[in-house]
Amino acid sequence: MQKGQRVALTGVVISALLAVSKILTGAFSGSSALLADGFESAGDVLASGLVSLGLTYAAKPADDNHPYGHGRAETISGLVVGLLLLCGGLAIAIEAFVDVGPGNAVPAVYAVWPLVISIAVKLWMMRLKYTTARSIGSAALLADALNDTVDTFSGFVALAALALTLYDPAHFLHFDHYGACAVGVIMVLAGIRATFRTGQDLMDTQPENDLLKDLRDIALGVPGVDGVEKVFARKTGLRHHVDLHLEVNPAMTVRQSHLLGHMVESTILARMSTIAKVLVHIEPSVRADAETPMRELTGVTLNLADLKTARESFGEVRMYFEGRTDQLKSMTAGSILLLPGMSPHPPHLHEEEEFMLVAEGAGEIVCGEETTPVGPGSMMYCAGDKMHGITNTGATPMLFYFYKWLA
Repeated sequence: MQKGQRVALTGVVISALLAVSKILTGAFSGSSALLADGFESAGDVLASGLVSLGLTYAAKPADDNHPYGHGRAETISGLVVGLLLLCGGLAIAIEAFVDVGPGNAVPAVYAVWPLVISIAVKLWMMRLKYTTARSIGSAALLADALNDTVDTFSGFVALAALALTLYDPAHFLHFDHYGACAVGVIMVLAGIRATFRTGQDLMDTQPENDLLKDLRDIALGVPGVDGVEKVFARKTGLRHHVDLHLEVNPAMTVRQSHLLGHMVESTILARMSTIAKVLVHIEPSVRADAETPMRELTGVTLNLADLKTARESFGEVRMYFEGRTDQLKSMTAGSILLLPGMSPHPPHLHEEEEFMLVAEGAGEIVCGEETTPVGPGSMMYCAGDKMHGITNTGATPMLFYFYKWLA
């Protein structure tokens, strides 16, 4: 956020200097195109100031009256910038068109230089703002970058119109005024575009499909999630708030499904910096094999060839047993081949007690408040509802077995 504020403030200072130089030079040289471009830059000063103010207010943390934070202030400032472009452009276009007449004088040649300097500076500012806006996800700074794009294009139009007037005043005397009118029209079109973009955010329009797909993929990668029924997201400033409907085993207890929801939320927040909050809704799974998931286990010996392998982003998962036993409500046993540098999920907790046995590789295990380096032959026991997790810190895949149960 601070990076965006610095860029916006830089834009205020530069636009102010350009506006003063172009308005003064336009007034003394008699160039309507330069004068119009100067007023357009003056509008940039107000626009960049609003963006800076919006980013500053949007950075305030959530409170009791604003549980979703203050991010919408940034979006509103972007909307105002768009409206300013639209109204300012309309005024400039009308004024320039009305001033066209037989008494128009030929502008001075030195009116060209402020436009050339402005175009060069605005090209640099446009690139800086676009890059920053994309990196922090700011709609207001993106609108301000669009404003600079308009200013650059309008500068070229004004320069071309002024150059034609200076080249052949006999045939192109009024082109300086036509250039000013064109600058206004360009501002109007840019204002409509910026207003539409920020308006979409204010109307809670769903984000691009790539973001929704990432949310689904991460949720489905958490053990225990059978499916994602629906996912909604809305942009509140620089980040998104997400509503996620998960399908889980209907035989799960309320506590188990609650903890699974927290695990999904923490995993998404850890992997996606553009997400502010995740609200998880739990739904019963409609999968056929979920109707009787807690079947009673029978005496059987399984070989590796008997198992199905689930390939996840962190490695390979194999499930040996999952069901009821004579003594336990539920028993789960499986193995994970964990890729270097990966974890199946962030440290989490659940109602079941659990053992982990490391067979190959090196890593570290979190159990409660302790983090312990582990290798082949290491075993963890963790009581129910206690934070735990495992990470492969070695250079080769790490194989470990896990066993968890509920009595």
